[in-house]
Amino acid sequence: MLRQTPPLEATEAFLTAARSPSFRVAAVAMALSPSAFSRRIQLLEAFLDAPLFDRSGSRAVLTDTGRRYLAEVQPAVEAIRRASAEIRKPLDNRVRVATSHSLAAEWLLPKLGVVQRDLGVQVELVISRDRQLLRDQDVDLAVWGAIKPEHGGGDLLVALDAMAASAPVLADGRLPPRDLASFVTYPLLDLRSPPNLWQQWLHSMGHSGRVPEVTMTFDTNQLSLEAASAGLGLVLAVPLLADRFLESGRLRACAARPVPTGMAYWIHHASPATRRNPQIKSLVEWLKAEAEVSKVLFAARTQ
Repeated sequence: MLRQTPPLEATEAFLTAARSPSFRVAAVAMALSPSAFSRRIQLLEAFLDAPLFDRSGSRAVLTDTGRRYLAEVQPAVEAIRRASAEIRKPLDNRVRVATSHSLAAEWLLPKLGVVQRDLGVQVELVISRDRQLLRDQDVDLAVWGAIKPEHGGGDLLVALDAMAASAPVLADGRLPPRDLASFVTYPLLDLRSPPNLWQQWLHSMGHSGRVPEVTMTFDTNQLSLEAASAGLGLVLAVPLLADRFLESGRLRACAARPVPTGMAYWIHHASPATRRNPQIKSLVEWLKAEAEVSKVLFAARTQ
C-alpha cells in the first residue's frame, strides 16, 4: 500500500523552516546539520511532487503551494500535539527537557539514572533549540547555551569558562604546547557557531602576536572534543561538555587557567506553572548543584 502521509520529521522541518529567517537558523533550532535539514525539506517536496520553497534568491521563501500547505498542515500538527499532551498528562512523572545534542550526550544522559533514583523524576530529552517547543509547552524546560530566556522565564545554570585542551599526544607525535606563544604552530579546532572563539580566548589570555588560523570547524561541541581527543588539534574545552573527556584523560589542559567566555547555559521554563511545580523545582536545583560541581572540578584540572 502506498504511503498516504509524509514522514512527520519532514513535516516538522517544513514548519520550522516556514517560521525561521533561514534554513540555517531552522537547522540549528532542530539540532540538525544544514545538509541533514535540507534533506528533510527535499524529502517532503519529493513526496508532494511540488516545490514548497523558492530558493532562487538570497534566502528560501515559501511558494504559493508552500503557503497553502502551511495553512492546512500547521493546525493539524498542533492538534496532534494537543491530543498527545492530554493523553500523556495522567501518565506523567516525566519532565520533558529540550537541549542540544552535545549537552545531552556528554552531560545529561549519563546522569539520568541518578535523577530517576534520587529525585523520582523521569527526564525525557528532546534534541532541539526551537523556542516554539516552550511556547507550545511541548517541553517543560530547556537547557540551552547562547539563547537567553524570554521575559525573565529562566535561570542561569552555569557561566562558561574555557581552557585549551588536547590529547596527551597529538596525531603528529607532538606533545601539547607548554606556553601560549607555541599555539600558533598547532592545529586549532573551532565551532561554526559561535564564531571566532579562539581569537577571543587568545585575546583574553593576553596573546598579542599572530592569531593562528583555525584548521577545522565543527557543527557541535561534541564533535570538536572527539576530534581533539583523537589528536587532531587543540580545542577550547568548557565545563559540563568536557567533563568526561578530562576525567578519563582523553583530553588534558594545556593552558594555565580557564578564561571567561561571556557565554552560559540557561534553564528556560515553559510557563510560571512549570517554575512552581515541585518536581521540576527539585530537578532544576539538582542541575544547578551538578553544574557547580562540574565547574569546580574543571578549574581544578588546570592547577
